[in-house]
Amino acid sequence: MEGLKIKHANVGGDSHIGLVRSNNEDGFVYRVSDSAKNLFVAVADGIGGHEGGGIASELCLQTLTTMWRDSNLPDSTSKQRLRRFLPSAVTKANRRIFSINKQCGIQHPMGTTIVAGVFSPYELTVAHAGDSRCYRLRNGILEPLTRDHSYVSDLVRKKLIRPEEAKDHPFAHIISRSVGPVKDLELETHSFPLKKRDRYLFCTDGLTIHLNDYEIETILYDAPDPHYAVRNLLYAALRGGGNDNVTVLCVFL
Repeated sequence: MEGLKIKHANVGGDSHIGLVRSNNEDGFVYRVSDSAKNLFVAVADGIGGHEGGGIASELCLQTLTTMWRDSNLPDSTSKQRLRRFLPSAVTKANRRIFSINKQCGIQHPMGTTIVAGVFSPYELTVAHAGDSRCYRLRNGILEPLTRDHSYVSDLVRKKLIRPEEAKDHPFAHIISRSVGPVKDLELETHSFPLKKRDRYLFCTDGLTIHLNDYEIETILYDAPDPHYAVRNLLYAALRGGGNDNVTVLCVFL
């Protein structure tokens, strides 16, 4: 199988403050070069009072981006090195934010969700903590590649509540893992083989609180390119109420 080549035209991302919040604590980044073999993407959603969430998401994305830039991974052919990058980089970001929380004695520690991916010509490695998500659209069928780390998701998995009850649950906002608040983060990481014409979505919960999987599937399937998909997903979230910051990043193969 010939490896896939990802170029600038294959990637699009954007973030919107929404219609309710006074500041945007989301962030995203992607690093792709038409001359490089591999692509790095990440989306973060900050948590914590007094704008601390915005600082945490920025610090997390900054740390990951710097480590990617300073490595030779954009052109690496080592599957193992590419798979190890995200656990190593997110661990460093976690300790950096945790150290700031500890030094400043912050009562409500700042933190951030993270969903990040490394695309090589043959596979995608995804790492995440919190309720930001990664989806794959393959052969017209949308599939989540991540599962939320949240209180209500744990209740659903234990069959204590039904999936349709999760969205309006009074504790729907509580996440069980994030980058920064605790010294040792349990990061979830998986690798998936790529296929030509796959479409991938990385997003914060500002999208998924307003759109169900069928609506996301339809927009991704109908989009002629990733930039069109990003725009229409953002608009749909705003039409749904825009109750949170919303960030969307799409990769079309």
